[in-house]
Amino acid sequence: MNIQALHFVLDIDGNNTIAGWEALNALKWGFALPGRLLTEALGNIPWIADTVGIQASAATGYASFHGLLTTGSSLVFWVLILYGLTRIGARKNTSDAPDQPPRVPGMPHYRGPQPKKRTG
Repeated sequence: MNIQALHFVLDIDGNNTIAGWEALNALKWGFALPGRLLTEALGNIPWIADTVGIQASAATGYASFHGLLTTGSSLVFWVLILYGLTRIGARKNTSDAPDQPPRVPGMPHYRGPQPKKRTG
């Protein structure tokens, strides 16, 4: 199976060096890859491709790779990934949290600077 979304050439101008614009193009390709794969997968299902108007197959060309469906699905994919990454650290079980910090034998607990007592 030929997956056109995975075809990528890093050295576009063929001078055996990677310029800055080629590196930026590689990043853009990487971020758009989830949407392109989804669009190509949906484009190979005839009744979905006809209903949505996807042109992402060898027979119809790959014009839909730069469309709203591809961009929107890539955006949703990366937002969900970022949301999932931020939620990983937020899952803390508060029922097991002790009221007092653990005490180490022989080491007093530091309570911060104490206010001076006033005499008089």
